[in-house]
Amino acid sequence: MNKRGYFDKRLLFIPLGIVIIVVAVLLLSLGYNECDSWECFNSGLERCSRTKFIGGTKMIFEYTIKGSKGEECEVGVQLLQGELNNKDSLKLEGNKMICMLPKGVVMIPESNIGNCHGLLKEGLQDLIIRKLHTYLVQNLGRLNLEILEV
Repeated sequence: MNKRGYFDKRLLFIPLGIVIIVVAVLLLSLGYNECDSWECFNSGLERCSRTKFIGGTKMIFEYTIKGSKGEECEVGVQLLQGELNNKDSLKLEGNKMICMLPKGVVMIPESNIGNCHGLLKEGLQDLIIRKLHTYLVQNLGRLNLEILEV
């Protein structure tokens, strides 16, 4: 209050300014570095720093490096687009999994699917099993002949 008994409005700007600064610092520290190349993503993975990247060739994934958990680096993986000529992989679009990778190791998170858990992992394993089954059924006769000749 000032001399006339009125509240000084300028005093409102001090706490408001402090709140804005705190929110800005939180947003900057909790945000993710956006990458547009594998080199950038691999650099973030090596440091296990909060990074997002969209990449892939036949299937498009969104990778989110969430940070360290002990001696491991937690990476979220979401399938954004499956193989266009594979109906089963298209059904997996939007599914996610979490992969725990050794700190400091640069690798494609889904390359060692044993380190991952989630619906996307289960779906990818199912795809692999189906492809293997199809291959075996299509080549069973040839495989039998090769075994008999040995």
